[in-house]
Amino acid sequence: MLRLPSFPAASRSLVAAALASALLLSGCARDTLFKSNFDSTAVNQPPAAAQEVGTARVHGGPGSVIVVDPPVAPSGKWLRIGRANADTPVAGFQGVFSEFRGDGDYTFSANLFMPTGAGVATVQFEPTGQPVDTLTSFLHVDFTTDNRVRIDDDDAGKFGAFQRDQPFILQVTLNINATSPSARIVLSGATASGQKDHAIAAPFRSMARQFGAIRVWMGFPHTGAFNATNIVVTRRRD
Repeated sequence: MLRLPSFPAASRSLVAAALASALLLSGCARDTLFKSNFDSTAVNQPPAAAQEVGTARVHGGPGSVIVVDPPVAPSGKWLRIGRANADTPVAGFQGVFSEFRGDGDYTFSANLFMPTGAGVATVQFEPTGQPVDTLTSFLHVDFTTDNRVRIDDDDAGKFGAFQRDQPFILQVTLNINATSPSARIVLSGATASGQKDHAIAAPFRSMARQFGAIRVWMGFPHTGAFNATNIVVTRRRD
């Protein structure tokens, strides 16, 4: 019988959800194209360019994207991404894949933590070779101030819910192909839930077929800071 360590209730549920996700992904062979590893980076420093798999790039003002001690225990180090005020540059972390793989079935996952008072946080999906200072995407997911999830700025289609000051998991499964690319967005964890299927809009289909990076960021006019860790992208092996 699998037994979880004696974690606090919220973290215990997050660990259980992560284990379930890992078991699900283990059912078929997958290649890891990006995997974050912040534990070796000193606190209050930006993440290293060389990640466990793939490459990290950051943008924003001084101190806007740094590695910090965990906002909730037990866990390793997290990223903190934020903007002190409306006049500071947009800030983010771009994860660049170790290689471009084209069409296929991809899974993105990350642990997120939205503190009370933080503005809108965004996770987005980008073409390969995109400069760090270019914010184009073929899909983006916002975590809004009413604690819900929005896809591609569609307020009418908000779904799910998450709780402030509690960790939760975002998982996005992408089917990238020439005719009908799609994404399934799932929230899980101690106090988060929700799922929605989304068809990639026609103008962005060619960009989706160039999938090669992800970004976690905060844009104008939002302020405050949020946290992310365990950022992973895998692709089902052909």
